[in-house]
Amino acid sequence: MLLEKKNTKQLLARYALTGLLAAFLVFLFWLFRPQQSFDARLWRALGDAALIFLSVILVIGPLAKLWKPAARLISWRREMGIWFAILAFVHFARINDFLILFPDTQLPRFLGLVALFWALVLAATSSDRAVNFLGPSSWKWLHGMAYVIFYLVVGHAAYFLFWRYSELNWFQYPFLVMAIAVPALQLGAFAKEVMRQKANQIKQTNIESQKIKLPILEQKIIAEKTCEVSFGLSGKKFEFLAGQYIRVTVPKLLYPDPKGTSRVFSIASSPNDKNKLNIAFRDSGSGFKRTLMELPLSSFIDIEGPFGYFTLPKDTSNPLVFVAGGIGITPFLSMIRFVVEQKLTHQITLLYANRNTESAAYLEELTAIAKKDPNFLFKNQFGRIDADFIQQSVNNLNKSAWYIVGPPAMVADTRSLLSHLGVSEAKIYFENFEGY
Repeated sequence: MLLEKKNTKQLLARYALTGLLAAFLVFLFWLFRPQQSFDARLWRALGDAALIFLSVILVIGPLAKLWKPAARLISWRREMGIWFAILAFVHFARINDFLILFPDTQLPRFLGLVALFWALVLAATSSDRAVNFLGPSSWKWLHGMAYVIFYLVVGHAAYFLFWRYSELNWFQYPFLVMAIAVPALQLGAFAKEVMRQKANQIKQTNIESQKIKLPILEQKIIAEKTCEVSFGLSGKKFEFLAGQYIRVTVPKLLYPDPKGTSRVFSIASSPNDKNKLNIAFRDSGSGFKRTLMELPLSSFIDIEGPFGYFTLPKDTSNPLVFVAGGIGITPFLSMIRFVVEQKLTHQITLLYANRNTESAAYLEELTAIAKKDPNFLFKNQFGRIDADFIQQSVNNLNKSAWYIVGPPAMVADTRSLLSHLGVSEAKIYFENFEGY
């Protein structure tokens, strides 16, 4: 996984420390089998130590979701993964000739060889350079093979522990614990994530959804291929929380659109603005958006909402990091405007990515807010948000709550980067903006 920035000396120290732990485990397991020959003791100790390393690597992730202090161990998975591959390779080198003498070992040997192949592939790609080359999502998919390796190794080891050497063996007990603990923690972390998502979905905001008709107050271009439409509240009451969204329905399409007469948009204006309701969107050329931009001023539009739970936390003690891709800035703009107006004490860092200056909506306003408000830090990026940009912009990554909005690919990549940087997934909130 990606690490926080460390110099070469620190990295070497981490690898050396992990290597010493590996050597200690091998020596410990070697001592526990005094009745066997030196070679048998050694190759079994290498295999046992490798399995311990692999199990710990796979336990850390789900455990961090269930128990927050475990997140501190996430940054050590890279070193442990590489040393697992080294132990597995040396185990194979020591045992290969020995196993040729045993009949009926083709299947467990095959399982072990496949696991070793993937272990070496993952070890070879355990670097920041590999992440940047492959892309975060592809890299994460590849390293998801670690779980496949685990089950291959479990099958390989189970044969020798319970079939080839069926007599009582002390390592059978820790083996069973590991074989059960890894999938059990996976299921536990999955269940907790599902419950967290469900809790967010049903979280009560004390604001009832409503349907009202509002007139178009203004239509304008605010950046390259980016439009803003304002609806006049005309004294009507429409309450919402910063970060929520609405459904907008036009009475009739001026241009055909296969997706119909309505769309959902995040609200860009502050809840404090009682005169108008703003939305902004990229001009995709759809019939709906063309219609919305060309309808006469004062045309009445159906507004339904508010919806969504992607809102500011009430707790202001933890810093917030907003990661916006393109027009994903809209819910954050509502939050930032509201925080500034209410003089709330949220510490906010905004990481905003666009293709260029011309396509960056609300750039001047955000820059002006950052100059006036010491609690708001603004970092603009032209191009993709990568690990270096995140590390240079935010200190103490795992102490912040992370909010991500943008195109699905950008959101997926950013989530992967944060996970690899040691940020607990429980601290990551996101919304995908589809390009309709």
